[in-house]
Amino acid sequence: MATEKQIKANRENAKRSTGPKTLAGRLKSSRNALRHGLSIPATADTPADSLAFEFMEFLMPEVASHAQMLAALEMAQAQCQLQRVAAVRSGLIAKLDLQSPSHEEVRRLAALERYERRAYRQRRRAAGLLHSAEARR
Repeated sequence: MATEKQIKANRENAKRSTGPKTLAGRLKSSRNALRHGLSIPATADTPADSLAFEFMEFLMPEVASHAQMLAALEMAQAQCQLQRVAAVRSGLIAKLDLQSPSHEEVRRLAALERYERRAYRQRRRAAGLLHSAEARR
């Protein structure tokens, strides 16, 4: 059970952590996820989508079931996402001041790991699905 002192402290903290109050602050925070475009699915990016279909055709056996096609497409999309992450990382590293990198530059580089891990998981899962679909045939 929380004490009166803890309840009061929680209420005070909640008042300070409710997000931006000004219109400019709200607008800025609403655009945070769009900084590098990696939160947008690869399928929304037409060149990446066409590249994913090329990868899918490469991964699929000549006579493929529907499950194999879906697994190959998911694996191809994950590979495209990994390439997008690598491109963003290269751009950030190119701009990085190696003599005295700012905290913000390093933080942005580290944030890319989240997108990369998600794409690796998706690719690993799709590879397992593709393998099990091939085994069933």
